[in-house]
Amino acid sequence: MTDPKLSKPHTSKTHFTISEFSEKGWATGGTILDPKPCHSLRQWIDDRRPIDSTIFYHSEDAFNEKGRWSNYAPGRADHNLLISPEVDLAFIENNYEFKCFATELVGKDYSIMKKSVIRSVPHSVIPDWMTGYLSEVGRPNLNPFIKDEFQDIQYFLSTDFHQDKTRPNSNFVTVYIYLDEVDESDSALHILSGSHKLGMTHYPHLLRRSHLNTSLWYYSDFNGNHETCTEETVVGQPGTVFSFHCLTLHGTGPNNSAAPRISLRYLLSKSPNSGTDSLLDRANRQVYGPHQISNARLDISVDGSFHRTGSSLLSYY
Repeated sequence: MTDPKLSKPHTSKTHFTISEFSEKGWATGGTILDPKPCHSLRQWIDDRRPIDSTIFYHSEDAFNEKGRWSNYAPGRADHNLLISPEVDLAFIENNYEFKCFATELVGKDYSIMKKSVIRSVPHSVIPDWMTGYLSEVGRPNLNPFIKDEFQDIQYFLSTDFHQDKTRPNSNFVTVYIYLDEVDESDSALHILSGSHKLGMTHYPHLLRRSHLNTSLWYYSDFNGNHETCTEETVVGQPGTVFSFHCLTLHGTGPNNSAAPRISLRYLLSKSPNSGTDSLLDRANRQVYGPHQISNARLDISVDGSFHRTGSSLLSYY
C-alpha cells in the first residue's frame, strides 16, 4: 500500500459555474481572452524579466549586505511592470466577457485595486544557498532575494495554502489569468472550495488532509469551527480566467516544467456606489467567521524574515 504522504494528491478538476462563487468561494470564467495577445504579453514580460541566476543575490553575504525584508513586492502605483506605459492591457480590461465576469463578481463600476505579474520559478534556477535558506518555509516569496531592478514582478517558488486578505479592512476578489498553458506540473493553483466560510484565520492555517479521500481537507479555526473542503486544481489554456474570494485558501505546488509559469493577478473591489448585490456580497454573507483579525501571519519575524513552519500543501505532495 502506498503511503498517502508520499503520493501526489488526487485532486478534483471540477469547474463550477460563476453562480456558485458565493458557496464555493471561487469560480472560473473559462478561456475568455484571445490567446494571441496573451502569448505576446508573456513574451514581452519574458524578454524584460528573464529567469536565470543573475536576478538573485549570488550569496547569503550579498543578500545580508544589500537585500531587505520590506517593500520588496510590486507596488500599486510604482515599481510594477504592469503599469509601464509600454504595456497595453486593453485586450483584458476592455474585453466584454472579462468585464461581465468582473461585474458579476463585484458589481458595476468596480475598481482594480492592484494588478501584478506572478512568476512561478522552477527549482533549477534557484541558487544553492537559497535552497537551504528556504527549506521548510511555507510561503517562499522570492522577491526579498531578487535584486531591486527585477522586483517589479512577483516571484514564487511554491506557496502553501493561504488567504490573499492580510489587511483587516480589505474586501476584494482575486482574478487570476493564465498566460501559459498550465497543467498540474506547471505550478497550477490549488483551491480549497468553501474555505472562505471560516473567515479570516491566522497563517499557518490549521489544515489536515483526509487519509481516506485525498481530495478532502479538514480546515479548522481555534474556536471549534470546522469545514470539510474539496481541493480543486485549476488548469487551463492561455487566456483562462478564474477568481476566488479574498478569504479562500489557495496555493501552488512546485513548478516541474522547464519554463516558469507567468500569470496575471488582479485584485478587484466593489464600488461604494455599485448598488448591486454582487457575488462578493453573497459570498461575504456565507462567512460566519471573522472578517478581521490582527497579525494574520504568524510565520513572519519582527524583522520581516520567514519562520520555518513547513507547508501543509507540500507535505502531502
